[in-house]
Amino acid sequence: MARQGGVSEPAGAARRLGVFVDYWYAYTTARQLFAPPGAPPPSWFGNVSPRALAGSVVKRPPVGSRRSERQLAGLHVFVRHFDPQVHRSQLDRVRRWELEGAEVVVGPSAAEGGGHWQSSLSVALATAVVEALARGRYDTAVVMAGDGALWPMLAAVRGEETPSGAVELATWVAPDGTVPTGLTGLPGLWCHRLGEATFRVLLDDRRPAHHPQGAAVAKPKGRPGRAPAPPPTAMAAALAAAGVRPGAGPQTPAATSGPAAADVPDHPAVEMAADDADHGMRRLAQRLFGRGA
Repeated sequence: MARQGGVSEPAGAARRLGVFVDYWYAYTTARQLFAPPGAPPPSWFGNVSPRALAGSVVKRPPVGSRRSERQLAGLHVFVRHFDPQVHRSQLDRVRRWELEGAEVVVGPSAAEGGGHWQSSLSVALATAVVEALARGRYDTAVVMAGDGALWPMLAAVRGEETPSGAVELATWVAPDGTVPTGLTGLPGLWCHRLGEATFRVLLDDRRPAHHPQGAAVAKPKGRPGRAPAPPPTAMAAALAAAGVRPGAGPQTPAATSGPAAADVPDHPAVEMAADDADHGMRRLAQRLFGRGA
């Protein structure tokens, strides 16, 4: 028999894991650590799938544990207050998370006393972790957060084991190994250090419909580089080969001043156009009836 948090369990029994995600921490630190250098990244960069994140940490057992002994039993996502009429993309994400089975906690607005929204979220997350473990809802709580105010809660629930079987920490880690939180320094706390490769797998890059990179691009009609359709008749083909457009007679330049073009007799341009047309007709007759035409 193994003892975890004072409760006896059969050896080898699957541990029920509850994952608690401070989404603002996950989002902002991902942008800080993984955004390409240069211009600020687009607003959607840093969004991840909480469900996929939970599955990833469940499959990363601490030393001495087996993956087969861990199962995801619950997912809790904590987000700062937002206006559903203004932040439509955030509302869409929250609804999608709920459809995937997550319990989403939205922080209070400023009118509801949520002026220090990060403190409000941290208190809500800490309360949820302590309550879930005390009620036996989960055997282990995995916390994706970085607020230093969570240190007392983590120290209280970690127990006497090393690493703790009651609580685990998860955070992003930069390519050089640095982490954006001091909670990793708490003794006896197992930390899932998720790098950029994992972030890319968990990335949720669904753009809003109004985003320039997310809007559908209208495709030009027809095939690119498509050759013009061939002339429909042999006569049209012959006319095209002779350089004569069907139904096109001599063209007179439009007059910009003075009398109308119809009042200008024997205009040189008219004579040149008529000569070109006669020459084209002679070429066509020679092609159709022989050189004697």
